[in-house]
Parts: sequence; C-alpha cells; structure tokens
Amino acid sequence: MTSPELSIIVVAYNVKDLMEKCLEKVFASEGPLQKEVIYVDNGSSDGSVEMIRRRFPEVVIIESPTNLGFIRANNLGFTKARGEYILMLNSDAFVGKNTLQRTTDFIKNHPECGVLGCRLIGEDGALQPSARYFYTPWNIFLTRVGFEKTRWRMDNLDCPHNEVRECDWVTGCYLLARKAAIEKTGFFLRADYFMYNDDIDLCLRIKRNGYKVFFYPEDVIHLGGANSKRIDTVTKEGRQIERYSLESQYIYFRKNYNFSYAFLHCVMTMLVDFLRIIKQALFFKRWKEIKSQWEHLCLAAGLFVRTQGGARAIH
Repeated sequence: MTSPELSIIVVAYNVKDLMEKCLEKVFASEGPLQKEVIYVDNGSSDGSVEMIRRRFPEVVIIESPTNLGFIRANNLGFTKARGEYILMLNSDAFVGKNTLQRTTDFIKNHPECGVLGCRLIGEDGALQPSARYFYTPWNIFLTRVGFEKTRWRMDNLDCPHNEVRECDWVTGCYLLARKAAIEKTGFFLRADYFMYNDDIDLCLRIKRNGYKVFFYPEDVIHLGGANSKRIDTVTKEGRQIERYSLESQYIYFRKNYNFSYAFLHCVMTMLVDFLRIIKQALFFKRWKEIKSQWEHLCLAAGLFVRTQGGARAIH
C-alpha cells in the first residue's frame, strides 16, 4: 500500500451535518496529492459514524466510547497517521478545492517550515484571527481590560493577509505540520490538555526545535470562529468553557515557562475580575454580573490550587 503524503485528522462529537460538509470539501479537493483521512469519533450518538461509513468508505474511523476531548482524540488519530505531513482539521472548517494541494506544496518546498496555517474567514467573509502572537500573562490581561490593540496584542487583523509571512502560531482548526518536526519534539499534542491551547503549545515547541511557523493566504471557512465570543453569563456550558480555558492556560504557562508565569496569570485574572466587581457595584449595581465575576474569580483561584499551579490536569 502506497503511503499518503498527507494525513488529515478530524475529531468530532455529535456534529453529523458539519462532518458531512467538511468531508465533502476534503474529497472535492483537486490535485495529485495523495491523502488519507482519519476520523476520531468522541462517542457520538447522532449517527455520525454510520453516515461516514456509508458516504465516505475510504475514511479511517476510530471510535471512542467516551468523549476524550479534542487533544487526546487527536493524539489517538496521530498514532494511525502514515503521512509525511499531518493536518489537524476541525469539523466546522471547510477547505477550498486547491487548499490541501497548495498548502502541502508550500510546506514540502520550504524545509524550514514546521507548521502552516491559513487565512480563516467566517461564512460572511469576515476575517478571523489567523496569524497570532504568543500569549503572555500581560497581553491576556491587557486584552481583558480592553487594550487589545496595543503593541502587546495577541492578534493583528490589520496586517496584510494576502501574503505569506512568519508568525508565532496558527490555530488548530487548520494546522498543517511536518511530521518530522512533531517527532523532534517528542510527542504530538500535550495530553494534559482536555481542550484549548494545544495549537499554541505545539507551535511553540516546534519553533524551539528550530522550525518556523508560517501564515499562508489561502481561505478556509471556519464556522466556530464566527461566534467565538467569551461567555460571561452564568450558564453550565459557559462555566465549563471557562474552566477548560483557565486550566489549559495554567498548564501552558507552567509546562512551557515556569511556575511564576502561571501564578502571575492567576493573579492578573483575579485582579481583572475584582476590578470589574468594583466597577459594577459602584456605578451600575448589576448584581447578576457581579455574581458572575465573583464566581469567575473563585474559579480562577480554585483551578490554580487544584492544578497545583498548572503542574497537573484535572480533566
């Protein structure tokens, strides 16, 4: 059996319609690129697996009886990948007819390129953050207090997005990586994470091993990014998202830097929450928002303790 050049890993949970559209776009791709698609199902109950077996019999299917989370499921898919290049593709990310061929050709022809990402747009054509700067406790703090357009920003939508350029990291909804660069880091995605920050962590590790990360001006439609707003309301779903996000940030800072980074991030997160509580209490008296911020402050402190300052995962 001829080995494929490109292995595409897609992880999903109960999004059958999105998976169908995602795979339709993949298999409509043009060009001579030899590819394989590995689908990891996180315990779906909506008929996703049956649909894929019926409509896309060439897809390699890995079924997990439980929801492993995005990162651990991708790691499971990576164990089956035979390609020289690995693509993490979200189920809500839709490629164009030439996207796979063009991006694989670029990384193949540029041996210094370890990771490549594309220009992400919503269905309405609106540009989403695509070529990003590494996180620090300081730029996260500035973003939360409303100074995201400073020189410490995490994203820059004003820079040219019609040319190839280097960047710090690209998002995991379309992340193309050189398998040799991944293997040089010792592992694929950090299994400590349940979800979030796997992409920035991977890019940082690959860059530290001498490779570069590139932004490539090829459109990929990404539905999730169109609605990616921070959930501040007190809902079960919203609080769970905050929980995963904070936990992964602590782990990212502790594993890639040191304890002081994780501690500083915890302190600055709590400081923003405290300032917001004071503002709401003195000027607006919005008790629901005050309660929400207080719960987020307690969550930040509690997770820092439970993860031992980002040293261990709890999910």
